[in-house]
Amino acid sequence: MAKKAVELDTPFRKGEKVIATRDIDGVPGGTEGKIQLVNGLGNWNRYWVLFEGKRQLGQIDHNDLVRPKQLQLWIERKEVAEAAAEQSAAATEEAAEAASNGGGGDGGGGIASQIPAHLLERSRAAKARLLG
Repeated sequence: MAKKAVELDTPFRKGEKVIATRDIDGVPGGTEGKIQLVNGLGNWNRYWVLFEGKRQLGQIDHNDLVRPKQLQLWIERKEVAEAAAEQSAAATEEAAEAASNGGGGDGGGGIASQIPAHLLERSRAAKARLLG
């Protein structure tokens, strides 16, 4: 029988070895530990972990732990997510800068900055036509 594929989001089992991905209550990131108890509901998995140095911590989130064999994959995914966040922030900043530069000199705020330019022009033309 074929083994199940173990992904990063696959819940841990009791007795499984894990590594902390960040500092947790005095336990530095990268510290190895062993799952003592699994609890939680549905996707909300929490674990009690016995870390090196006989320090036991409870209610640790699934995202704060990783299997030793999957550490490199977790690091790669984290780097990709950080790069995507940087690109998104840069794009948002560029869009905000373009909106403030092309706002027509009226401060770039208010409702006019949320209405497409062609609709504003159409409205100005209609007002000019009606008012003479």
